[in-house]
Amino acid sequence: MTSSRPYLIRALYEWIVDNGKTPMLVVREGADAGGAAALRQDEFTVYNVSPEAVRDLAVDDDSVRFHARFGGAFRQVVCDVRQVCRVFCRETGAGVDFPDLEPEPEGGAEAPPPRGRPRLRVVK
Repeated sequence: MTSSRPYLIRALYEWIVDNGKTPMLVVREGADAGGAAALRQDEFTVYNVSPEAVRDLAVDDDSVRFHARFGGAFRQVVCDVRQVCRVFCRETGAGVDFPDLEPEPEGGAEAPPPRGRPRLRVVK
């Protein structure tokens, strides 16, 4: 199955905007912000992604993309959807934290089968 993260990001964004509030996106460092300087807290970047603050917001299965002004310059922000740590409402703090995802094993490797004879035990 595909990841539920992009679906949840879109749903939370719409829920916050429909209620007339400001959606905020917390992204783990390493996102390609096109050289943009946003509000940085530790290793995270916090973006205001309200319709008034950004243009062309797109959340697909692999990435989050939008255009915004930083220091008067118009820049494109692109980050992997797995780098999104939280979507929340600026006014109320309501939102969802996304857990870190473990990397998938390469080549679809499965656990090796158990060795030896199977053991059965009577449980009363």
